[in-house]
Amino acid sequence: MDTVFAQRPHFFEGQYLGADDLQTLLAYMKEQANRERLGARTWGIITGIDIASRAATDGSTEYFLTPGLATDGYGRLIAVLAPYKLDASLFASQPSGLVNVWLRYVEASAGGVRPGFEVCDAVDAFTRVSESFAVEAGLRNNLNQRQSGVDVNDTTFTDARDALGQFLPNQPIAPDGSVPAQLFPNDDDPSRWLIPVGRVPWTQGSPGSFGAADEPTQKQSMLFRQQAGLVTESIIASNGLLRLRTRWLERVAGKSNDELVQTITPAAKDLQTCHDRIEPKEAIWIEAATRLTADLRVFGHRIEWQDAGGTDYANGGIPLAIRRRSDTNPVKGVDLQVLLGKAVDGPNRLVIGQATLQAPAADPCQLDFDFADRVAIQDDGKVGIGTAATTLTTPLTIRTTGANSDALALQAGSGAIAWQINLGPTGSGLNFTQADATQTNFYVANSGNVGIGIAAPEAKLDIRQVPAPGGNALGSGKWFQAGDGNDGGRVWIQYGSQLAPLLVMSDLDDPPRLQFQQAGSGTETGPQFQSWIGHARGGSSDIAIWVGSVGIGTLQPNRVLHVESTEIHCGGGVGGFSFANRNTGAFVENPTNGERWVWYARDNNARLWSGDDKISVTQTGNMGVGVLSPAEKLDVKGNILLGSQSRYFAVGSPDNSRILAGSVPVGGLVVTLNWNASHVGAADSGQYRVNFIAPFETAPVVTVTLVNPQNNDNTICVANVSTTGFDVFSRDIDPGGSDGSSPQDSAFNFIAIGQRTT
Repeated sequence: MDTVFAQRPHFFEGQYLGADDLQTLLAYMKEQANRERLGARTWGIITGIDIASRAATDGSTEYFLTPGLATDGYGRLIAVLAPYKLDASLFASQPSGLVNVWLRYVEASAGGVRPGFEVCDAVDAFTRVSESFAVEAGLRNNLNQRQSGVDVNDTTFTDARDALGQFLPNQPIAPDGSVPAQLFPNDDDPSRWLIPVGRVPWTQGSPGSFGAADEPTQKQSMLFRQQAGLVTESIIASNGLLRLRTRWLERVAGKSNDELVQTITPAAKDLQTCHDRIEPKEAIWIEAATRLTADLRVFGHRIEWQDAGGTDYANGGIPLAIRRRSDTNPVKGVDLQVLLGKAVDGPNRLVIGQATLQAPAADPCQLDFDFADRVAIQDDGKVGIGTAATTLTTPLTIRTTGANSDALALQAGSGAIAWQINLGPTGSGLNFTQADATQTNFYVANSGNVGIGIAAPEAKLDIRQVPAPGGNALGSGKWFQAGDGNDGGRVWIQYGSQLAPLLVMSDLDDPPRLQFQQAGSGTETGPQFQSWIGHARGGSSDIAIWVGSVGIGTLQPNRVLHVESTEIHCGGGVGGFSFANRNTGAFVENPTNGERWVWYARDNNARLWSGDDKISVTQTGNMGVGVLSPAEKLDVKGNILLGSQSRYFAVGSPDNSRILAGSVPVGGLVVTLNWNASHVGAADSGQYRVNFIAPFETAPVVTVTLVNPQNNDNTICVANVSTTGFDVFSRDIDPGGSDGSSPQDSAFNFIAIGQRTT
């Protein structure tokens, strides 16, 4: 195999040098330069050669290439030494839109010799070769329109990106397409290699015109542009510092170039003494936004975040860092440690949150964002979720969110919400629920009330929404259960029309009971005071209360049953209040001699019963003795005995009569609650008027008698009797008068009996 890759001329003293020897030297130097360009870097624009625009004098937009260097895929150097204007005629055939601009290498013979000095071979008639460039415009979508391919080991690769990986496993491609080990084209070879420079906006017409370079155009132009890059395995910083930064530095009003450059120049604070040498604190400075598309590994060291001034913990700063613990942790594993430093004025925190772009958002070079705390871990280990700027005082603090004040959700293996914790629809308690956040399984209100199945418990324990299955009272609808159901002491609480009552006590050995006890001077198993409520005896549904008195509405019962309340109610078809004789106390089912009495109600009347009904009281307040439907306030079937010694019988009357009686003095003036009297006319007119305060239903019967008249010879009469009163006339028997009498005042008594008003 031939291993010769180049030949260079070797000169010796006295040697005759011809043009071929010099051409060999030039070819050698050119080939080595081409290989070096394609070996240490990739082809493309090395520096400059940007597309710039400006307004022409006629107001139109013109474009030009800025000075710079580039190299193509054959290692040929292209230099633009002065601004190069893009001629509109170059774009005349292009459609409207963004048009690609390409740069390529061209050369031509120059420096022809004068006649008579030529040699026989006409090719030698030129003493120079001009190296230049040409600009092309258009799509050039096909690869053979842009590149002529490369020859490697007698193989031509239409696509240079395939050449470098030909003999490697899986034949990878080299995206840069720079092949330094190729056989370069000879001089005057038409091989072409277009270098993408950028894109310009074009409007087709007669003539056509360039458009303005807006931001979208500039972005598309930069994406199309092919920039040269380095190809190497290592970069060694000669002075210990390697800096990666953009080339350009923006101008600042009022600052000179030296002042601007000084802002990016390393300072003394960036250096330190290590091993008796002065060296930078960091060997690599990345001074621009950085993109990482593969793994980043840190071996035995830490990643630190320092403040803008570069103050670290060694100089009084607060260490914020991440590191891998170098030794085994106390539980025989390995720790990844987040170092938050020591709190000074307040706790240092590791915060995860939400970022919102800060204004002005239109300036991508000054991007910043407003940060909203979502998860915070303090340097003392306390964790907060959604707690914003709150200093944490408990190991875990959660700030709830949403209409139901959601706090915690637990997912099932399928990813669906199985259980969740929130503060309830009104945010007024602690709520445990399942898939639906608005429902509740277990709820603790701020008041201390606990709800099962209800988010608004109305008691210390409020149980709702439990399904009531039919059949066995020991079914699945139980609310509360204690015991296994196979022995004494089982308790459960249920709800539903087909189940047991709300409180059930079960004892399979003895009659079940609910016992109350106070140890007092005794013990828990032998208390000083005790009582119980339960079944009276085995094999019976009867309930009994044993020992002590029962108080309802009182803490100090003075009887076996002491009720301090507005009423005692007994309802149902046989409701009533039953009581027995005090002297016997025996319960008689069918009393024939008054051994037991019952107050009860029937047909809207209250009745007192002992063998049969004795007294009845209607809803209007009429009371009947021996009468079930009394027609009056007191309706008695039988005699009425009155008086403190029971010596008098009540007088009966077939009519519902009313009686008024009174005594009127000589002067006549009397005022009572039921009637009043007055004298009418002058003295000794003998005329009086009696008025009834409450009128009779009809005109009553009035009887009047004189009281102590003068000489006991007066007469009296009643006149003008009505429902509201009557008149009285008193006269003295006097023979001297024309009618044998004359008016004379006199006291009198009266009785009025008449129909009572309804």
